[in-house]
Amino acid sequence: MSTGKLLHIVCFDVPYPADYGGAMESFYKIKSLHAIGVKIHLHCFVYGDRKPQEKLEQYAEKVYYYPRVRNWKYLFSSRPFIVASRMPEALLANLCAVEAPVLFDATHTTGFLDHSALQHRKKIVRLHNIEWIYYNTLFRSAVSWQEYLYFFSEYKKLRKYDATLINADVLSCLSKPDYEYYAEKFPDKKVMLQYVFHENTAVSAVPGKGNYILYHGNLSILDNYKIVMDWLDKYADKIPYPMVVAGKNPPEVLVRFLQRKNNVRLVANPDSDELATLVREAQICLAIAANPSGIKLKLINSMYQGRFIFSNPAAFEGSGLEEEVIAMDENTDVAAAITAYMAVPFTESHLEKRKTILSALYDNLQNANALWDEIEHA
Repeated sequence: MSTGKLLHIVCFDVPYPADYGGAMESFYKIKSLHAIGVKIHLHCFVYGDRKPQEKLEQYAEKVYYYPRVRNWKYLFSSRPFIVASRMPEALLANLCAVEAPVLFDATHTTGFLDHSALQHRKKIVRLHNIEWIYYNTLFRSAVSWQEYLYFFSEYKKLRKYDATLINADVLSCLSKPDYEYYAEKFPDKKVMLQYVFHENTAVSAVPGKGNYILYHGNLSILDNYKIVMDWLDKYADKIPYPMVVAGKNPPEVLVRFLQRKNNVRLVANPDSDELATLVREAQICLAIAANPSGIKLKLINSMYQGRFIFSNPAAFEGSGLEEEVIAMDENTDVAAAITAYMAVPFTESHLEKRKTILSALYDNLQNANALWDEIEHA
């Protein structure tokens, strides 16, 4: 292992277990960079159910943990709350103590991006979303006045804060729309398109035919449970096939909603093996999203593990996988399309085409090498 490959990575929480999209992107990026010989000093924020994890020591030279200080006073900061609550002085001191480039993993972690103490460091920001667009979507979907006020405030602050990213040497985007936005916003900066890191090492989709439709995602997130409720309201009564909704921490409002749907089964908090089985055995996986920013890992995992993928533009546009999904837009007769695909097997020919596309765009080690090359030459 080359002693020259040294890197700080600042994560917005503890990226293990990799049980939701943001944690998956972070964990498998760390694992892939470690695999190509990068020595990582990993900085993590502890809060909620995200606790220190011994597993991370397998991939890092040293792991630092900091409490995320979710003090109400940060609601009145000029910085977004998601940034201001992740700026302990200990983090800055530890970054300064070890001379190495710094990868800020998501906008949330960039509080010290413009700090004079890091002025001469190489600084890379891995952008999971265009955060102000994401928060704009959240405030428009808010169900309580408290959520509305918080999300609206963050949207306004994040839109202004976006200009701070000019202090990065490299901006790494994980979807084409995000890349195009930042390349236009910062024409003199190095902006790269690099698709999402993920858990899959090979395509494990199985030829054949299933008998149900699956939606899976982190069901505690408003965007996720609201869009699946909207989709089921629109189509469930028109589709005479069993449906499964699976994911983490479904809220009571979703549980009650699904209890009223005769042909829909809820699988709450499946472990990774159970979820992988659900994906592989489904005939159709739904990869749908409300917010177009970023890449939806449910789409990538379904592509690697599942058969036919029905997706809406907010989920698939900019992924490079547009030709591999069955698109659901305003011109699609969704019920008729689902009926047609429920009747046909997923073949070896489908599988080989899937393997070719995914190996070209979503190979973790190939993408880790490309990221490190940009860091070295920044």
